Amino acid sequence: MLARFTLFATLITSGIVISACGKGSLAELDNLEIAAKNDECLRKEPTSPGRVTACENIRKECESRRKKGNYAC
Repeated sequence: MLARFTLFATLITSGIVISACGKGSLAELDNLEIAAKNDECLRKEPTSPGRVTACENIRKECESRRKKGNYAC
């Protein structure tokens, strides 16, 4: 039983570590991609909590780029 738990815990931990390594940073998106995502948020006005959070993060990334002189969105 302990061996099964250890195997299960190892698999879960490995899955979390691997999924955390994906491309998830908005800062890595090029100007066209971030502008398209921002436009989609403005047009669709999302209501689901996850999409609202994503759009808020996109808005913050656009503001960050504007402060650096990049007016892509």
